[in-house]
Amino acid sequence: MLLDYIEETRRTQKRLAVVFGVLAVVPIGLMFWRVGVGAFVLVVLALVAVCSFWVTEAHNAAHRQKLDELARMEANQGKPLQTAHRRWHK
Repeated sequence: MLLDYIEETRRTQKRLAVVFGVLAVVPIGLMFWRVGVGAFVLVVLALVAVCSFWVTEAHNAAHRQKLDELARMEANQGKPLQTAHRRWHK
């Protein structure tokens, strides 16, 4: 199930790359009209694109971390993992 989420997020990132690539035509066109307006719109678009990729990659990282945790629990024969808190406060 988590692997499906990771794959779906990767597909979403690919779609976002296409959408932001197409949308970049608008501010570049605006630069021919007014350089300041076009540059501002391009910076805003770049900011939204970076945030979008950052959020989707954070979701992937969280899913991979959960998969690693589940694999460690399975290797530990289903017993809860010993955390640093439990290790130091016995």
